[in-house]
Amino acid sequence: MIFNLNASPRTTQRKSDLTELRAKGLIPAVIYGAGIQSMSISLKKSEFAQCFKKSFGEMAFYEIEVEGKQYHTLLKDKQNHPVTREFLHLDFMVIEKSSAVEVDIPIKFIGEAAGLKEGGMMDVIMRTVKISCKADQIPEDLEINISALNVGDSLHVSDLPTGNWQYKDNQDNTVVVIHAKKTAEAEPVAAAPAPESKED
Repeated sequence: MIFNLNASPRTTQRKSDLTELRAKGLIPAVIYGAGIQSMSISLKKSEFAQCFKKSFGEMAFYEIEVEGKQYHTLLKDKQNHPVTREFLHLDFMVIEKSSAVEVDIPIKFIGEAAGLKEGGMMDVIMRTVKISCKADQIPEDLEINISALNVGDSLHVSDLPTGNWQYKDNQDNTVVVIHAKKTAEAEPVAAAPAPESKED
């Protein structure tokens, strides 16, 4: 998935300048990567938010144009406001098609686990996995079929599909597990009060 964005160079560095920039509907950002000098930019919040929403759960590239020059990038980091979740800052890394990169790829679960029909509960431990591969061979997602999982079964990084990439996460890391449904524990019965002794 590729999105096109227009950006402008920026020289604002002070906190007050960045606050004013955001008030105008812009997001401060930076573009960096091998062979280029780090560049401070700003882009329209509405345009980026729309692209980010469409790419949720999928791998996305951003073609960013700055003063007529195109940069093929990946979103490497983002800062959000802790309360409003508004985008505060974005980091884009320039990707050369022949270069090797490390990226987090979404895991896509296929089917319905058999254990769910038995009353089990699915616990997703990993929703993304880190891989290393050439930039032009990055998969949009990695599919794993969970249909055969019964209660007590699990899948690990070693069960994910192979391809022109290497997994950077430990092969033994659990991706998903089907737990038995917890049964409510019986509440302890309160002891009967001792009979009061009568005084003679």
